[in-house]
Amino acid sequence: MIIRNAFPFIAGAHIGPMFHVQRSIPFPPIRLDRLVRYLQAVVQRGSASLEELKEDGLDFGKGKGDITRFLERLGLVAVSDRNVAPTKLAYELLSIYRSIGPAVFHPLLSSALVQYRLLAELVEAMGAATLEELHDALNKRLAEITPSGWINNVAFKSLLAIAVDVGLVRKEGRRVEYLGDPVARAFAGNGSVIGGVAYMEDVPEWLRACSKPQRPLGIVQLDPECASRALERRFSVEINMGDLSHG
Repeated sequence: MIIRNAFPFIAGAHIGPMFHVQRSIPFPPIRLDRLVRYLQAVVQRGSASLEELKEDGLDFGKGKGDITRFLERLGLVAVSDRNVAPTKLAYELLSIYRSIGPAVFHPLLSSALVQYRLLAELVEAMGAATLEELHDALNKRLAEITPSGWINNVAFKSLLAIAVDVGLVRKEGRRVEYLGDPVARAFAGNGSVIGGVAYMEDVPEWLRACSKPQRPLGIVQLDPECASRALERRFSVEINMGDLSHG
């Protein structure tokens, strides 16, 4: 998968609104449920002013607000004249969120944030590690891209908290354990699992290539790993080209 502007942090530039890999700029602790509440509110209202979002406790921080900047970086909201509106991707994400829950954020974050993608690759390769081992490994990977690249402790903890929320890892004390592809696990657990095979009543058009109708039962057999790849490709199209074709 090709990620547009995959390394915008080189030479001291930001990657995302609050991550920074050269100078130590903190990443506020934003848990996934708060991002979902913000998105649901903006989608329900159609649009909202920056001031309104802060007054309602949906955002915080200077200027646009920390959550607004983060969601704007992910391609989920657009800001114009101090008004925030949801994008097509926001509607798509929330629709799928109702089916598979927080796991839907995993492919989006992997496509939009290089730090998250590197973290996911590392925990998959390591299986289990201490916080210190994982943090060191992440900074080593970033240093391979640019010698001055690094992610500070506050940003690392916030990144890891999101990884926990989406179901990528489990954290116990100072140890982190990889749980597998959260999207594949979520799709496998959505509907019925018989003999280790996932079955659903229906799937959207963009998932048809990953499903097999089971006639005359009126259900479809779903390949969870194929579904995970399809969802990542779908989000990647929106992030890279800004034109999502709805199924």
